Amino acid sequence: MRAIERYLPLIETTIRGLDFADETLSQSASYALDGGKRLRPGLLLLAAEACGGDWPSLGRAAVAVECIHAYSLIHDDLPAMDNDDLRHGKPTVHRAFGEATAILAGDGLLTFAFELLSEPVPGLRPEWQLAAVAEVAKGAGFGPGMVGGQALDIEGADDVARWLKVAAAKTGWPLGAAAAVGAWLAGRNDLVAALRLYGQELGVAFQIKDDLLDVEGSEAAMGKRLRKDADKNRPNFVAITGEDAAREALREHSAKAVAALPDDSFDRERLVLLVEELTSRTH
Repeated sequence: MRAIERYLPLIETTIRGLDFADETLSQSASYALDGGKRLRPGLLLLAAEACGGDWPSLGRAAVAVECIHAYSLIHDDLPAMDNDDLRHGKPTVHRAFGEATAILAGDGLLTFAFELLSEPVPGLRPEWQLAAVAEVAKGAGFGPGMVGGQALDIEGADDVARWLKVAAAKTGWPLGAAAAVGAWLAGRNDLVAALRLYGQELGVAFQIKDDLLDVEGSEAAMGKRLRKDADKNRPNFVAITGEDAAREALREHSAKAVAALPDDSFDRERLVLLVEELTSRTH
């Protein structure tokens, strides 16, 4: 994606420099981190730079949110959850390394993320860094964060209100946290709420687009198994609303994301571009 491509070398270099002590866990964690859009770390760095932050110094904090994302995918793919065989165009971690190693790799990545987030950031007030750590924890946690959203998803979402609640928790809150952390680490606590809302609306739009691609996309392009919700008789957003209504909802939440961005003393151009790219993507 053009909006975050300038950050990709920093993200990839930081990921390759991560040090996991146990060899098997190192292999499985590195395998889980290999691939994907790098949306969450890119968003954190994008938000930090838009707020006037020095993004090269924030690489490890950015990778922390990618570690949490990778952990969530490992666990989401497990037999007890979605029982998926394919992720990023290759076997899922539990298929490649075994279920026990996959669970530990996910546990390790989640814990390691907070080790990375707690490393001192030069020139940053400690209380703002502590706020950033709390922001990520809330976005990934019981509620209204990712884990709470996953629990709601397991129970099922067969109407629009319930589906939106799940999407806001599972995807909206983690993306909102990534954007808000960019503001915290740039020392712009006055922009935290706006960027959190931007990320939350972007997350809902992202999930609606995912459900549209589940209907009209290809497994080769997506790198994962499609139409699994239909196979399990579990309705996704398109099944609940129809394609036309889903596309209208995609436009609505995309517009809300853009509207959340401040107009004054703030470089919003790449954040607007990110919305456009994510809602027009083919994978």
